Amino acid sequence: MILRLVLAELRHRPGRALFLLAGYSLGVAVMVVLLAVGEAMLEQAKDRALVGGGDVVVVPAGISAEMLKAGGATSLFLGIDQARFVQRRILESPRARERYGVQAASPILDSKLVVLSARGREWPGLASGEIPSRSRAVGAAPELLAGSWEDGDRDRAWADPTPAQLYRQIDRFHLPTGAAAGDSTWAEWHYFNVVLDEDRWVYVSLMVGGRVGTPGEWGGRVLMTVRDADGAHRSLTRDFADTEVRFDTTTPALSFGGEAFVEQEDGVYRVRAAAGGASVDLRVHPDPTRYFPPASLGGAGLVSGYTVPALYARAEGEVCLPACEEVSGVQAYHDHNWGVWRDVSWEWGAASNERLSLLYGVVRGDSTPPDQPLFAYLVDRSGVRGLYRPREVRFPATRIAEVGGASVRIPARIEFEDPRRGLRVAIDVDAAHVTDMDRPRRRYFVQMRGVATIEEPGHPPERLPGFFETYVD
Repeated sequence: MILRLVLAELRHRPGRALFLLAGYSLGVAVMVVLLAVGEAMLEQAKDRALVGGGDVVVVPAGISAEMLKAGGATSLFLGIDQARFVQRRILESPRARERYGVQAASPILDSKLVVLSARGREWPGLASGEIPSRSRAVGAAPELLAGSWEDGDRDRAWADPTPAQLYRQIDRFHLPTGAAAGDSTWAEWHYFNVVLDEDRWVYVSLMVGGRVGTPGEWGGRVLMTVRDADGAHRSLTRDFADTEVRFDTTTPALSFGGEAFVEQEDGVYRVRAAAGGASVDLRVHPDPTRYFPPASLGGAGLVSGYTVPALYARAEGEVCLPACEEVSGVQAYHDHNWGVWRDVSWEWGAASNERLSLLYGVVRGDSTPPDQPLFAYLVDRSGVRGLYRPREVRFPATRIAEVGGASVRIPARIEFEDPRRGLRVAIDVDAAHVTDMDRPRRRYFVQMRGVATIEEPGHPPERLPGFFETYVD
């Protein structure tokens, strides 16, 4: 009966019948195509080679591997912050290899916009990049039709740099740009602290500041703070004109007329400085497994950059304060700061023993809340042990210090914690030096020496001697 009705319809209205048949066929065809595409995407998502190889794919937060693989327009501008650090000290760290069985991590630059030029003509294009040895290790190496595909010098410097290459990458100088270029509070400096014994230590800073690039409006300064055995502090300075200052935007090198300088060679820092009758001439040997990569701590509203090439180091050489003495194997620390410092304050601390290093900090502008919240960072020779976000720094115990005739309440104990991940830090302050900054808010700068007790799930408590800083009113 149905067949007879169909044939009758075709004889009576052949055009309309064929139109309906074509529309129905088109709908079925679309569904077949969509099902085929979905099945193909599912199979591709399971194909390690098509998503970069390996068992785990690390992508920017909120982005899927399939979206990157499909070459979406927004994927052209995405990246992973601190990718080199993530590969070296997290994904390919001894801890990741031993605890999680990681064999290799393969970074990929995928579908980046480039411009090709030849014989006066230019063509837009897309380019991708990989490190050959890492791609092979994760099973994503392409099939070569001819030639060879091996790591070059830049590949090796990216994935596994020598100590000298590492410090050139992370510990270089900067030129102020934008509004910061004309700001007289721009400053950048190398900072070292050296523990001579339980009662004596010295802070050494070699600083460039002012309107860098404007003759006569910038220069260099050596700042040394000496803590003597009797507990007294001496702050000593020496200034240098801009014509005597030399710095390098590709290395840590800094020189003030050849009389004070910082140099780095083969992963060892040479530091020479003198001010107010005191001087140091040291060789600082960092532990290259314990560092903090360059980061912006100020955010959009405050230019403030920071890196720690040597969370834990040993120093040797001569120290004259003013009596000269040879030192060997004493504990040291080195960091590097740059930015605009008008009415800026911070919470900061760094503590280390032979096994573990702690770093914490937050930078605050004049009146606005910090864009980047307080962080705490634990690292050992096996790699990063944790990056934490404590809520705040507390001072549960204080004491009174006399500063220029004023009584100032300063910390005797410092505490913070990350309850979500179980980190607890308590710092007992043994010694403090207070400087009056003579400004309306956060007036007094407090530099402290003490011992931090670290409590972390899955690890025994650790006691780390270190240095700590804060501002109080």
